[in-house]
Amino acid sequence: MSSGLLSIGTQALNANSTALAYTGQNISNVNTEGYSRQRVNFATQEPPILGVAINDIQRISDKFLVEQVWRDQSALSSSEQQAKKIELLDKLMVSDSTNLSAAMDNYFAALQGAVDDPLYIANRQLLLAEASALVSTFQDFDKRLTEQLSGLTSESRSIVSSVNSITTNIAQLNVRIASLASSSQNYNSLLDERDQLTKELSSYISIDVISSDGGVTNSVLLANGEPLVTSGQAARLQIADGNPDPSQIQVQIVRGNTRGDITGLLGEGELGGLFSYRDEILQPARNEVGRLALVFSQTMNEQHRKGIDLNGLMGQDLFTPITLGQVSADATNATTGVSTSLTYYDVGQLTASDYEVEITGLDTFRIKRLSDGQIITSSQMDDLSVVDEVGPQGAFVVETSGQQRTLTLSLDGFTFKLNSGGDPKKGDLFLLQPTINGSRSMGLAISNPSALALASPLRVTPADSNDGNAEVELIEILDGKNTSALRPGQLDRPVEIVFNGGSSDAPTFNVYDMTDPDNPSLIDGLENLEYVSGEPIVFTDLNGNDLYQVTLRNLPKAGDRFLIEYNTDGVSDNTNVLAMANLQVSETVNGFSYQNAYGQLLAKVGTQANVVKVSLMANQSVLASSENALESVRGVNLDEEAAKLIQYQQAYTASTRLITAYQDIFDSLISAVR
Repeated sequence: MSSGLLSIGTQALNANSTALAYTGQNISNVNTEGYSRQRVNFATQEPPILGVAINDIQRISDKFLVEQVWRDQSALSSSEQQAKKIELLDKLMVSDSTNLSAAMDNYFAALQGAVDDPLYIANRQLLLAEASALVSTFQDFDKRLTEQLSGLTSESRSIVSSVNSITTNIAQLNVRIASLASSSQNYNSLLDERDQLTKELSSYISIDVISSDGGVTNSVLLANGEPLVTSGQAARLQIADGNPDPSQIQVQIVRGNTRGDITGLLGEGELGGLFSYRDEILQPARNEVGRLALVFSQTMNEQHRKGIDLNGLMGQDLFTPITLGQVSADATNATTGVSTSLTYYDVGQLTASDYEVEITGLDTFRIKRLSDGQIITSSQMDDLSVVDEVGPQGAFVVETSGQQRTLTLSLDGFTFKLNSGGDPKKGDLFLLQPTINGSRSMGLAISNPSALALASPLRVTPADSNDGNAEVELIEILDGKNTSALRPGQLDRPVEIVFNGGSSDAPTFNVYDMTDPDNPSLIDGLENLEYVSGEPIVFTDLNGNDLYQVTLRNLPKAGDRFLIEYNTDGVSDNTNVLAMANLQVSETVNGFSYQNAYGQLLAKVGTQANVVKVSLMANQSVLASSENALESVRGVNLDEEAAKLIQYQQAYTASTRLITAYQDIFDSLISAVR
């Protein structure tokens, strides 16, 4: 009995000493982040042995709450990254130095000054200065967006480096924990460390964690199930150039000699948030601004070329023409001898989207508009060789010359050409970016204020003898190209409109060639034409191409005449600069004016910024709630630990009394037998 008493006392002493040690461990780690309190579980010895034993050291936690915290951390980190980036973009769009709307306001104000006095050189110089400032604003805007893209690349590399370090540490912890578990040693602190690393990892990417051995070793998976850590092995992530667009970096997972693109599998977290911002906000904004630069440059150029400058010559391009979009070929394409180009047939139809063209057969393909995901197959498109106008489904034609094959595809205002030295291979992929470099490519083509073509090249002069009230409303140049018949600085065939007698409700007119004013000749086919007030009268050049049109309003009388001739020495005329100024309110950008298009982009970015801000606040609240719930389970309660400290101390003291009692009994027995 006395031997049993000593054993019971010793067991109790050891058990309560251990309990005191772990209670002290809990108290000392009350402020340690990620620490899970540990509880000593006692168990009585199985009969016939008496006494107490430590059953286990239990780590108090909740697997489901821990995983919920990981998920909420991923969502919050993603929102934080997007919120920081979109705030910069929002400020960029309204900043005085980069606000495109303000720069366009200044430009059009300068145009209005030239309308008021087109001969005044100071007005012309101011117009060129504001045009140059507008170009700089477009270029600076694109530069800032490109810097954001470059910064995103640098951040991604840093995050990937951190992810690789964390996954390596988790794999090493798996090995250490498994080793301690096999030798029945306590590894609770290592579980805390692993959970804390996993939480840190979840702040970078979305993950799932599974275990097949009761939580001894964890396997970390990407959100789609792709293994990232398996027992003691960790895959490695790396940043690689994008394919097909090298500037669009991608994240690859590397195992040995194999690697795969997982950019679309990152889910949330900081890394996923960066790529979501790039793909959903930054790149579309670059495309929108690029489209605006394209449309602005081309429409201004088209109108400027329809005027004459101070030297009496037809205008040239005011802004540097932007003629080519960007085409990137997939690195795995198999077709040989390939050359590509992307040009524009109507910039007003451009959608500010990127496109993917995939070859599906010998003369078949499909094109995907990435902004809305719409797919158009070649079977849905018209024959480009027979249609007069490209419809909303696009048109294409395939031409063959010997071994050379050319695919020409027109859609949404651009034309893509693919030349190959043989049959295109199925699966070849091309990325089309019609507007991405529009802002960067913008420039000012004129530096001499005298070269500004602000006057109309033609003038319409009513005869002094006219009795009717018909008057010139508008003269519009239809052909400002380099091949225009007006380019030599003259009108090869001055003409005169002469109204005939007849009904006043339906007057008719003839058109005469006034090359020889003393001997006018009636132009074939232009006799007894019906006159309609306000309806344009179209005139062609000697080759039959539409050259200009004149609009008269009100009713003429028989014998009324209107002479149309080259506007020699008419540089004080402001007709063309007025037409340029009117472009401010014209719906040139796919149904919107310049500034309305920019306003839409500003509103879109502002809305996205607000959505991200709301999401950020919600995710902060959700994560705080999840962490509080988890801490209520695993956190250290000092009052509770203090009570346990007293409890275990008293039990320890009582255990020593058992041993003392045994010593007294043993001493008494020894004394009795002496």
